[in-house]
Amino acid sequence: MEFLSSVSNMDNQSVILVVFSVMLSFVLSSVIVFTYEKTSQEVATPHHFIQSLILMAIVTTTIMQSIGDSLARGFGIFGALAILRFRTNLISTRNISFIFGAMAAGIACGVYSFMTAIIGTLAFCLICFFLRLTPFSRKSNLLGELRFELPSASTELDRVHLALRELCSRFVMKRYRVLYNEERGEYLEYQFEIRLNEEFNGAQLARKLREIDGLKALRLNFTDTYVNLTD
Repeated sequence: MEFLSSVSNMDNQSVILVVFSVMLSFVLSSVIVFTYEKTSQEVATPHHFIQSLILMAIVTTTIMQSIGDSLARGFGIFGALAILRFRTNLISTRNISFIFGAMAAGIACGVYSFMTAIIGTLAFCLICFFLRLTPFSRKSNLLGELRFELPSASTELDRVHLALRELCSRFVMKRYRVLYNEERGEYLEYQFEIRLNEEFNGAQLARKLREIDGLKALRLNFTDTYVNLTD
């Protein structure tokens, strides 16, 4: 604590202060990366994203050190950075929060607020581990797409709703189509989006639906909604 306070209160940008800021930024961003790896639900680790977290913290530290107390430098540097165009799409808001976490650590180190950088980074990482253990963090995000056909005069749709209420935590009808052919006459094709109470009860739901009279062309697919969010 005394060492951090003495280093932070240095009047001039000595070599020791600059090196210490960059190294602390590297250490804190590495802690953030470790937290990301241990709390992420992704099977394949995005190595480029992990490297960018560390590099972004160091770059942010360097930028803040270059700006110092000069307002003109600040406008000049951020004006130059505004010329760049970033084409990477980050759909996952969780990954965006880790980017801001790395940048915040870099900014705090760059303005020599080392105590704020350390406490803020540790708090961020501890909360990430805490959230990983809570119900807010699902082990998987399997959503089901259910499709089937019923005759237009059928009243069995209520039985479908009963089966869905029994085995699904949520379900909603996304669309239906009115179809016709000479052999079957007029019939309806339904499409539902569902989330099961137990993610491996898909076969049980399919068996219940096949027992309904007149229900045909049953299709039930499950996809993880978290796939490719960081590609």
